Amino acid sequence: MPKKIYYTNSKLQPADEDHLLTLAKQYDDVFIFQTPKGFKLYAFDSLSKIIPGNDHENQFTHVSHWKDDLQSLLVPINATIPPQIVGGFSFSPEQTSRSVWNSLSSGYFFLPKFIIIVKNNNYTLVTSSFSKDDIDREKAAFSAQISTVNPVKKHLNNPIVKKVELNVAEWETAVAKTTRLIRETNLKKVVLARNLKIKLTHEPDFCLLWQRLQSTQPNTYHILLKKRKLIFLSATPERFAKFGAAYFETAAVAGTIRRGITPVEDNQLGKILLADKKNRSEQQFVVSDISNSLKQVGLVVNHPAIPTLLKNKNVQHLFTPIKGTGRYDLFSLLNILHPTPALGGLPRQDALIQINNIEPFTRGLFGAPIGHISFDGTGELAVGIRSGIINGTTSFLFAGAGIVADSVAKKEVAETRMKFNPILNILKDDTE
Repeated sequence: MPKKIYYTNSKLQPADEDHLLTLAKQYDDVFIFQTPKGFKLYAFDSLSKIIPGNDHENQFTHVSHWKDDLQSLLVPINATIPPQIVGGFSFSPEQTSRSVWNSLSSGYFFLPKFIIIVKNNNYTLVTSSFSKDDIDREKAAFSAQISTVNPVKKHLNNPIVKKVELNVAEWETAVAKTTRLIRETNLKKVVLARNLKIKLTHEPDFCLLWQRLQSTQPNTYHILLKKRKLIFLSATPERFAKFGAAYFETAAVAGTIRRGITPVEDNQLGKILLADKKNRSEQQFVVSDISNSLKQVGLVVNHPAIPTLLKNKNVQHLFTPIKGTGRYDLFSLLNILHPTPALGGLPRQDALIQINNIEPFTRGLFGAPIGHISFDGTGELAVGIRSGIINGTTSFLFAGAGIVADSVAKKEVAETRMKFNPILNILKDDTE
């Protein structure tokens, strides 16, 4: 018979993030999720875990049933805030190579033993345990750990030994072939990704990487998923969804141009992007597809008619917020939405076939929904772009571009090269 899962809430004194990051080194399973608006979630250790998808269920149904089974075991003890499951789905379960992603190839979720939630500088600890008698002792021991760990300040003295953009010529050829296919068939858009391999002198200190991620990419989501020695990092600008029982907020993000050196140049580039026919068409594909998906499950949909600009440190995008209201099944909707045209293409299945035919690597968590889902029906998922996987001294960075009928291969290479920078820059030695 499955064990009951007891959980309790307690207030914490504001904790120095250096202590939380140092503490994370002691656990095999760690998840950190920070939004551009200041919400923070830190999750440590696991009571239950799952690799999404199996022979009988798609990845969303599989996680949904696992979550339902866990929810039936939950028993609150002086608690109003329930636990959450944390982690990420995979971009495509059909991609099964483990050469880059190892055990994160197919995604990964876990039910944390300890969750720290930070809102408006209020710190709440959610402790879960199989033992009702031990939960208070476990909570106290973890709280004591936070204040007693000893952060060590370091400089990032870890030069890059080797940096290789993999299969660039082949990727340019693939882009050209895809544009021809789009002109000759019913394909409208295919998002093609490529990767960059980095070899470091030493195994990186992820505490330092996280600090640099925050300082260099201040207006994005910051995500870290640690499974033993594997570390996934993302500085994604793109929300997949923020949701509750009767609402679902998402956004269409498509089209890219660099940031300007001066405010005048930056504004000029933004105007060029807003007026660009190719990028506006790509953006409209995404808006229409997401809106239709939300309507498919019975939600009432609202969004602005004209996109605005989403500006990040290195690039700016066309951005349209989309909101649906009404009752719906979360995991059914996630299954319908993923991947959106911004990460896969249109029509979806035809685009995925082209992706699988062309890309010589597994996307894993790249481009997939990643975040936290509470047992009260609320949560938030971001899209795992501007990301990389770190395994010891080897890292792989990922970037994609939306290919449409008039795409130019060399321009798409330049665009994806810009998109490597958020993670590449935090891996560089301080002297580089």
